[in-house]
Amino acid sequence: MPTQMQRGKLDMSTLAGFFKGSATHFGLFYPRDYLMAVFSDMDAAVMAERRLLEFGFTSEDVAAVPGEDLVNLAGELIKHHGLWVLAMQELSRAFRTEEVYADQDLELASRGAAFLMVYCPNEGRKRQAWQLIEPVHPLMARHYTFGGIEHLVGET
Repeated sequence: MPTQMQRGKLDMSTLAGFFKGSATHFGLFYPRDYLMAVFSDMDAAVMAERRLLEFGFTSEDVAAVPGEDLVNLAGELIKHHGLWVLAMQELSRAFRTEEVYADQDLELASRGAAFLMVYCPNEGRKRQAWQLIEPVHPLMARHYTFGGIEHLVGET
C-alpha cells in the first residue's frame, strides 16, 4: 500500500476532502474525529503512517503530509470563508481556544514539521491509533471530538 509520501503531495481539494467534510468548525481548522500528530520531519510522519497501515488502518483514513500542505490549507480556508474566518480566528485567540493550537501548528510547519492525520470516529479507534503512533515520538498529538480537544502529548 503506497503512503501519501509515495503518492506525492496532496493538493488542497484532496487534503480538504480527506477530512470527510469535518476540517472546519465555524471557519476554524477543527478536524472533528481526527487524531493529529506533529513530527519533526516527514520521515517520522511516514514511519507512523506505515505503522498504522500495517495494522489495518486504510489509506482513506490516514495521511502524512508535509507542513506546507497544512499551511496551504489554512490559506485556502481564509480565501474560501473570507472575513468570517478572520473574525473567528481572532475571537478564538482571545479565548485561547482552537486557533491558538492552529497557530502553534503553523509555526511548527514553517520550521519543517510534518503532520499525520488519522480518522478516529470513536474512542477504541483513537486508542488503537495512539498505541501505534506514540512509539514514533510525535512532538505533539491531539484528538478532536465534538466535545473538545484531547491533548495526548506535547501540550498542557
